[in-house]
Amino acid sequence: MRKFVLALAASAAFATPAMAEDFAGPYVGLGVTLDNVQGSGNAEGLGVSGLGATAFAGYDIALGKSSFIGVEANVDVNSADYEDATTEVEADWGWGIGARLGYKLNDSTALFVRGGYARNRVSVNNFSAWGDGVRYGVGVQTALNQNLSLRAEVSQFNYEQDVINNQAALSLSYGF
Repeated sequence: MRKFVLALAASAAFATPAMAEDFAGPYVGLGVTLDNVQGSGNAEGLGVSGLGATAFAGYDIALGKSSFIGVEANVDVNSADYEDATTEVEADWGWGIGARLGYKLNDSTALFVRGGYARNRVSVNNFSAWGDGVRYGVGVQTALNQNLSLRAEVSQFNYEQDVINNQAALSLSYGF
């Protein structure tokens, strides 16, 4: 009986309906990423994957009842590294700024697209350099309660020197 009461209490705590997410105002968030860095042209043959982390902050503005637009800045830490007998490549960290445009599917969930500028530092054989690029992607965000939401997205970062990072991210966002 005790296990039944504990299970019922736990399910009641997590089964509360999600509050309406207005997708308006400031927010911050943290997440985990899976990065897959690929090369072409001069960087042909580069192919490494690794786990990373992302932190972001932004501001959304509602456009009527069913859509929103916003700006967002992010900082990412990467661990997509490669090493052989003569070469060591490390994707260190980066930052970016961009815009989101979203459409609400219901009171608590929205789909969004993003685009923006990205900058990332890469080290090759202990020599570090920054690369500029563009980021675009799609995602879905759903409210867990009035302030907290869960976000899943995929993005592609196209950097100069023929380097591309395909990134999947799962994040928690806190709206104010």
